[in-house]
Amino acid sequence: MGVLTDFIVANRAEAQRVFESSCPSTDFAGLDAKGIDTVKLGTLHAILTGTQFDPTFISDTLVDGGEDGPWVFEVPMDLVQRLGKLDAQQLQTVGVKWAATEEFSGKFDNWPSEAVLAVLQEISALCKRAVQEGKALLMWMCL
Repeated sequence: MGVLTDFIVANRAEAQRVFESSCPSTDFAGLDAKGIDTVKLGTLHAILTGTQFDPTFISDTLVDGGEDGPWVFEVPMDLVQRLGKLDAQQLQTVGVKWAATEEFSGKFDNWPSEAVLAVLQEISALCKRAVQEGKALLMWMCL
């Protein structure tokens, strides 16, 4: 079973509207990032900070839709700021490391490294926008 994921630049107060949307990435001009989940995002955070994976990394559930979702999380500002500061070369380096993690391997999702880098670049661009606009990066997920 795959996970549907959208990233949206919005004010935290808009979480309920994001939750109620059937396609947040379209309704809020965000990113459809099917297959990215809180574990993959936590792994990315661990790579950027040089720390161990922390399963509680993204625990701020703004709206909880129950067992199958949807759920709306606020991506921690630390990650948003770090991703927003990466230049093209740094994105390439981080993308290679992220693509090499078990979460993207054939054991789980089998993502090609080019696809991992592409989604990383798009998430980074949204993070830059969130920082510039003084907004949050919200993550909408649903099974």
